[in-house]
Amino acid sequence: MPAKNIVAVHHLTKSVGQGEHQLTILTGVELVVKPAETLALIGESGSGKSTLLGILAGLDDGSSGEVHLLGQPLHQMNEEQRAALRAREVGFVFQSLMLVPTLNALENVQLPALLRGDSDHDSRAQATELLTQLGLKDRLHHLPAQLSGGEQQRVASVAVPACCLPMSRPVTSIAKPAIASPICCFRSTAISPPR
Repeated sequence: MPAKNIVAVHHLTKSVGQGEHQLTILTGVELVVKPAETLALIGESGSGKSTLLGILAGLDDGSSGEVHLLGQPLHQMNEEQRAALRAREVGFVFQSLMLVPTLNALENVQLPALLRGDSDHDSRAQATELLTQLGLKDRLHHLPAQLSGGEQQRVASVAVPACCLPMSRPVTSIAKPAIASPICCFRSTAISPPR
């Protein structure tokens, strides 16, 4: 599988349960995501969008088919190998927010970069720039409890920079006029991911 694709999926199927209680969630999914490409999965509630995102991020296995992430065959990896790849290359914006309540907005965005070994100076500058792009310059030093739901979601959406960033409802809590700023920010970080 050429590494030029961020994600390549072939004949992916996902089923849960057994026998007469088996439920097929995904059938024959084919998908290719190229670098800097933005893709939206749109469908009814319960149609398998979050299941597919979990498989693409290496959080779950498919029942059959192939899933390649940055040229690596997720479908052939054990959980330990997938976890190592996730730690290096994948961020995930969950539907429920995952902010550290004792860290301010700036520190929450800076934390993943520090854990990767980036310098305090560089990670702080990048976090400040991202939050400023999202209209949160005056909220840098606010704790999550001091932010609105939409502000918390904007902080969470940029706190996980990675080569591959599956997002489950990343703008659900954001007021419609403010939605464009995180989407532009996602596109900006997709074009030049932090490293």
